[in-house]
Amino acid sequence: MADDTTSTHERSIRTRQTVRIVVIAVAVALVVAFAVDNSQDVEVGWVVGDGELPLWLVIVGSFLVGGLVGYVGGRRHT
Repeated sequence: MADDTTSTHERSIRTRQTVRIVVIAVAVALVVAFAVDNSQDVEVGWVVGDGELPLWLVIVGSFLVGGLVGYVGGRRHT
């Protein structure tokens, strides 16, 4: 009986991990496709001035910073 519960629990964990990986892969693919389609330069306002960057770099940078904030903010401290 304990083996059935353990294997069901392990399968549930593996399924969640697989779904998470697929969702992340789809999100990355969408961001890459969106970034490639937006290659023009844009003006970016920094705290100490302005500058021009390719829009794809702004998009990818925003995605990475958002992912980092989500990862750090979503961690459980026990």
